[in-house]
Amino acid sequence: MSIVIPTRNRRQLLPETIATVLEQNRTDWELIIVDDGSIDETPTYLRSVDDPRCRSIRLAVSAGSSGAKNAGLALARGEFCMFLDDDDLLRGNALDLLCAALRATPAALAASGACRLFHEDGNSSRVYRPARPSVRSIWREVLFGWWSNSGQNLFRTSVVREIGGFDVDLRATQDRQLWLDVSRRGLVCLVPDVVLEYRQHPNQMPKGADIEAERQFIFDRFVESLPVSQQVEGRRIRRAATLVTQAEQARARGDFAVATTRQLQALGTAPQLLSSPLLARPLWWTLKKSVLHRAVP
Repeated sequence: MSIVIPTRNRRQLLPETIATVLEQNRTDWELIIVDDGSIDETPTYLRSVDDPRCRSIRLAVSAGSSGAKNAGLALARGEFCMFLDDDDLLRGNALDLLCAALRATPAALAASGACRLFHEDGNSSRVYRPARPSVRSIWREVLFGWWSNSGQNLFRTSVVREIGGFDVDLRATQDRQLWLDVSRRGLVCLVPDVVLEYRQHPNQMPKGADIEAERQFIFDRFVESLPVSQQVEGRRIRRAATLVTQAEQARARGDFAVATTRQLQALGTAPQLLSSPLLARPLWWTLKKSVLHRAVP
């Protein structure tokens, strides 16, 4: 399998990320590090990485995250591929778990494990993931806003190439676009175990990127690409997502009556989401929080 790490000016964080690949329980992998025109000490450090399974290339001119990932994808020789961010950490059994899931399910196009977020204040939290493994179509969940960070996922390399890799016109949502493309094409294995430690820190997002506008663009484009028979459902799912966001905003300002109303409207708009193991419990949790706060005199 192939692990691609795109990197730019992350000399201080990159060695820890690479170390978590070198320490994997599995050894049948190759690591491709794409230096996206770094101007710090990254090139010097990469020349010191001494492992036959690791190779690096340097782009003389920055191609952006998508371009760097595509450059690594072009070199990938593995049946499966992972795109690991240069500031995240793999758990030692991550490749074992994700590879086993794909091997056991030949029809699946990708496997996705759970994640633990490490916040800037030093605390951490496990992002919700069902306790039991499952294999399912998840395009509705992805369209609603479900998300899985790069290093949580292992894809069949042929599928990513068939899609055309990452959209170089997107600055901040290229991973989400890839998930929309993959999830529409087939099944995904959902692995309950934590496989990635996601480190939150300043300057993670590209400067000047309008993330919300990009998200809206790719969601609208995806809905329009659906068969006509599914476009109405797609629009209802996006409407439900908007209502949930409004509920969260109302809760943040202490308006629990509005939060409850918007949450109920969301559930009524796209009730099929309540049958999703990825979304049902979080949706009920947020409704419960609004109702309980509203009930307190």
